[in-house]
Amino acid sequence: MKASHMARPRGRKMDQQQKARLETGADKLIGYVRVSTRDQGQNGHSLDGQRNRLHEAAASAGFDIVDIVSEVESGAKERNGLAAVQARVIAGEAQGIIFPKIDRLGRSMIHLLKIVEWAVQNRVDLLSADEGWQVRDGKKIDKMLPFRLAMAEVELERIRERTRDGLKAAKAKGVQLGRPAENTGALEKRATALRRKGWTWQAIADKFNHEGHRTTRGAEYRTTTIQRMIDRIDPAANPEGGYRGNLAAAV
Repeated sequence: MKASHMARPRGRKMDQQQKARLETGADKLIGYVRVSTRDQGQNGHSLDGQRNRLHEAAASAGFDIVDIVSEVESGAKERNGLAAVQARVIAGEAQGIIFPKIDRLGRSMIHLLKIVEWAVQNRVDLLSADEGWQVRDGKKIDKMLPFRLAMAEVELERIRERTRDGLKAAKAKGVQLGRPAENTGALEKRATALRRKGWTWQAIADKFNHEGHRTTRGAEYRTTTIQRMIDRIDPAANPEGGYRGNLAAAV
């Protein structure tokens, strides 16, 4: 165990849980990386690229990474993977979280500031591979963080606005936007045939998703989607009360 990391400056008194966590999780960090489905695989934003950056930064700081949690997100929604990492740190697996950049840690500026306050209150270290320590020993290291986050939020909104303007201009020129539509007609017929054999809506949805099919919006198939598809072909295939068939029963 590295003694240099165990020395803690005087400050707010630690509770027993925090002391226990610093003993069991000393010199250990849990990594957290996320990319959007659009960014995945691109240089500098791929999961592999981010993982490598985390390992290099942790080694430079004298820490070991016990695990790296990867999360692929499709919008500014909840970060279930991050919440799981926070819970694991509190449970004592590590003394902090390491991530590529601070502005990619939370879903918004407010959410990010809440994460920082949570780290300060619980004496959880936050290390950015690109920007260095954000929270260390229960103290905020980057005093300009709120200002930097506000500027990042403004720039993000500018990018979104330019993207919206670009999409509008492309649409006005007749450019087809989004992913090409799948042959839903063939899937509708197939779903109807499976339904007539006794498959449940859920079983059909699971099969289509397992085969890699997606809706025209790029989402996975759900029971309500399957039901509507079948209704368009043959409403009689969706009898009141439904069938009780299952995936294994069909050919």
